[in-house]
Formats: sequence, C-alpha cells, structure tokens
Amino acid sequence: MMKGLKESPPFQKSTACPSSRTLLSFRTERLSASISNLVSYHLSGCEFCNCELPLLAHYHSSFRGDNQTPEIPADLKILAESILQSKKQNWFRSLRSENR
Repeated sequence: MMKGLKESPPFQKSTACPSSRTLLSFRTERLSASISNLVSYHLSGCEFCNCELPLLAHYHSSFRGDNQTPEIPADLKILAESILQSKKQNWFRSLRSENR
C-alpha cells in the first residue's frame, strides 16, 4: 500500500449491514419509521448496501415461502444429473487404475 493512502474496507456485507430482507422491506416502505431511519443512516455510509438496494428492485417474490428452493427445470435437472454421473464414473475409473 502506498504511504498516505487509507485502505478502504472490503466490498462485502458486514455484520453491521441490514439483511437483504430488511433492505427489501425498506425499499418497499414496509418498515416502521424508527427502523427505516436506522436503515437510512446505515445506507449513508455503506457502499455495499447502496449497491444491493437497486438490485432488490428486480425481486418480485412475496415474503411467504422465501426459504423454499425453486424447482429446477426438468431439462436442466436431466443435464446436470448426466454430467454428475459421467464425472462420478470417470472418478471411479481413475481410482481403479491407480490401485492396479
């Protein structure tokens, strides 16, 4: 690092950052006034959350069922399984050839 230059914090979410769900609630104005003020204050100094907030504009799911894993399209699932099966077979072949 060059002398006199201040090291910037890493560009990542920290423990002080509100969750994505809280930011989404802030964006959709679903927070109480006091929590909204805290989030606004945080946003005034957090580059990461300021970048995350506009991305949440593309989030269109309801809060119900957010923790559920989305269905994998059937064609994609078949492709992934065939690739994994092929890799598994190659791995077993390499183990057998090493043990000879």
